[in-house]
Amino acid sequence: MTGNRRVGKVAAGVWLGVVGIVALMIWQVSMTDLARWAVRPAVLTSFKVLAVALALGWIAIIVDAWRLGHPPGLARQHRLTMLGVTIAVSALVATPFVMASQKVTAAHDAVVAMFPSGEVAAASNGRLNILLLGADAGEGRIGVRPDSIMLASIDVQTGEPALISLPRNLEEARFPSGTPAAEKFPTGFSGDGDASEYMLNATWTYGEANPDMFPGPSGPGPTAVKQAVQGTLGVQVHYYVALDLDGFKELIDALGGVTIRVQDDLVMGESGKILEAGLQELDGSHALWYARSRTGSSDYARMSRQRCVIGAVANEADPSTVVANFEDLAAASESMVTTDIPREDLSNLVDLGLKAKSQDLPSLQFVPPLITSADPDIGLIRDRTQEFLHGGAAATSTPDESDGGEDGDGGSDGGDDEESVEAAVAPEDSEDSGESTSTGSQDSADDDDDDPSEPVNVDSVCSYE
Repeated sequence: MTGNRRVGKVAAGVWLGVVGIVALMIWQVSMTDLARWAVRPAVLTSFKVLAVALALGWIAIIVDAWRLGHPPGLARQHRLTMLGVTIAVSALVATPFVMASQKVTAAHDAVVAMFPSGEVAAASNGRLNILLLGADAGEGRIGVRPDSIMLASIDVQTGEPALISLPRNLEEARFPSGTPAAEKFPTGFSGDGDASEYMLNATWTYGEANPDMFPGPSGPGPTAVKQAVQGTLGVQVHYYVALDLDGFKELIDALGGVTIRVQDDLVMGESGKILEAGLQELDGSHALWYARSRTGSSDYARMSRQRCVIGAVANEADPSTVVANFEDLAAASESMVTTDIPREDLSNLVDLGLKAKSQDLPSLQFVPPLITSADPDIGLIRDRTQEFLHGGAAATSTPDESDGGEDGDGGSDGGDDEESVEAAVAPEDSEDSGESTSTGSQDSADDDDDDPSEPVNVDSVCSYE
């Protein structure tokens, strides 16, 4: 202001304007709004450009102030001192802007890399349905096997959520009428040979092997799983999200872990390690074991624990936590998550997610005694799904008909760093075996006192305190 009044006024005006805008945002803008902005590439790019411009502007003002000090007229020692101070102050004022730019760049790159640009799906009967898949294509596995299969359904007006779990070993899954898969398997996904090749979790691999039957931008494997779930439940599946082994662990760690009350001691694979009962702060590796282990239990017990993990993640992932850990979450997600959710729909999903978070999370598991995995009553599954989602509106579809099909996609699950995939599951529980303890007419249900096939609130069966 004293050496070059015009430049000083402009700089002071810009700076006061920035301070005023920041103060106004702190006062008026909620964490929800920040979370919504954090998934918009255009907003992220604009913020990055602004941060870089402010950093360069600060440095230019400081260098100009040094120039106005007439350094040639100073003694050599003073010139060196002033030069050092100028460089130090320039670095000091530019650092916050550079750090902000790095975080925004990470968020931008993750959003662009993970979420394709595409058409926003229209809700069906007032609900948006997202398929959540945990799959493992690790060593020892034949293709991708989505062993955790859940449908998250959200009322687009109220945000009311619902969670439906299907067993990985479900046989005779249906496909939407009018699709090539429905024509090939009119009475359900089945065939000669090993029964494990025609379970629900084998549809991804089948789709990859028969891409002409499952066209669509998301790929044949995910599309096959999405169509199978859609045809079996009788509801539209709009999007999918798939998570792999390492991705699960890293996402949990990026959130800072999850809190779950473990009901009983849990054997972590063949290693003999025990996850002890009680309220536990689980990091990614232990949360994965909790969700995945079947040693000494059944597929259905594992489905119940997976439901608890979904609730725990929803419990932990408030907007402030997500924004504060966004860079770590973005880094963990970018290479571990696949989805067909278009980035154009992300801000809407943020709104829905935050509405859903504040409400109870009812869940329905298709397990015995409600169904038998080896010979499921598809009509019953569809009727119960409609009753669960729409409060008694019975499904009108028959076992070989269902809602029209969109293309779909599929996902991934987790494992431990220290043990191999094979160690995560006892040999008799091999994922690729058709003789799993949870297959056949004598399916055994969870050991809980409550009937595991009845709809329940997740909080009523899973404690996070």
